[in-house]
Amino acid sequence: METIKDKIERYKVLAETYLKQDIRIFIKDYNDTYYFADILFVGEDKIEFQCFAPIDKKDLKVTLFWAEISDFDKYKDEGQMYRGDFKR
Repeated sequence: METIKDKIERYKVLAETYLKQDIRIFIKDYNDTYYFADILFVGEDKIEFQCFAPIDKKDLKVTLFWAEISDFDKYKDEGQMYRGDFKR
């Protein structure tokens, strides 16, 4: 079973890769808040990003500690399902 530390390390590696390749991301935090964003900085303890959606978060710059993130993936266009298959 994947530990929290393993998940955080995996998220960091993905974030560094997505930043280098200029890939947009999807993040869900521990409060079930969703962010669709461009990565600005990947640090040892945190990630900084700028949201492009949803509309109420557009252009918002956010910093989250890795331990606050419950889901992390690359952004997929509308109509594609995300890991976890969240439904609205």
